[in-house]
Amino acid sequence: MKTSLLNTLTDQQIVAQAQQELPHVTVAFEELVSRHEQRVYAICIRYFGNVEQAEEISQETFLKVFQQLKNFRGDAKFSTWLYRISINLCHTAAQKKSSMPNENIDDLSDDIRLSNELECDDEAQCVQYCIEQQAEQEKAMISMRFNTELSLQEIADVLDIKLSATKMRLYRAMESFKSLYEKYCI
Repeated sequence: MKTSLLNTLTDQQIVAQAQQELPHVTVAFEELVSRHEQRVYAICIRYFGNVEQAEEISQETFLKVFQQLKNFRGDAKFSTWLYRISINLCHTAAQKKSSMPNENIDDLSDDIRLSNELECDDEAQCVQYCIEQQAEQEKAMISMRFNTELSLQEIADVLDIKLSATKMRLYRAMESFKSLYEKYCI
């Protein structure tokens, strides 16, 4: 099926086609990537603030989807499943990064001193810095809500939590961001 015809199909229909065709024919899978790659990248870039790492995790996300698409049952929307994979890979990469051996103590004290003296000339740089300072769960909430523009119900589905818990987590993430923003950017 040609790509132009795939544009008229829903994600669910394209997933069904890709499940039948993979791994030998990748046209339907490529359409899924095309539809969702910007949102997956947005999650990753907000999570890490690092283009190289965001690109790496985005690629890893689609590789995992390629490998696991046959197992996708359709209990949730494809996009919900995809974003959950992306967030899980972000968490895993962040945990690996934090478990790496620490730098020497002089470098760490320099970093602390610099972070206390941060003055951003660029608003976007300051916003990214504030997001990077947040806990992993808070980063994920802000990324899903503002970068991928998921609804609160979609975020609840991705995280497999109740809507009320999603609202509270988003509220807490926003309060955390606000206090960091006031500290570093105003």
